Amino acid sequence: MSPTPQEVSVATDALRTESSTWACEADVMTAVKAKIEGMEFSRIEGGIFQAIVGPHTALVQKMATLTGQASQRFDQVAEVLIVCADTYEAEERTGMHNIDNLW
Repeated sequence: MSPTPQEVSVATDALRTESSTWACEADVMTAVKAKIEGMEFSRIEGGIFQAIVGPHTALVQKMATLTGQASQRFDQVAEVLIVCADTYEAEERTGMHNIDNLW
């Protein structure tokens, strides 16, 4: 039996809500990246800890790259969820999910 219009609406609304959550988390990752990038310091700022400046800089750059990638992937997940919701609704409208009396 095909889902009711209300059941389709509940499912697609859930997908869109989840998409919004992923998009918000992408924004959080972007903000985290900016904060991480601000953690770099020079050898002068490192003072007596100059030996760790190089590894620290490499770590900061790596973490900034990873959080930037996370933000992009989170946005992609959000976009895919919207596409899924839109596709589900379109297929329901055209009756592609109607398999009643198939056998």
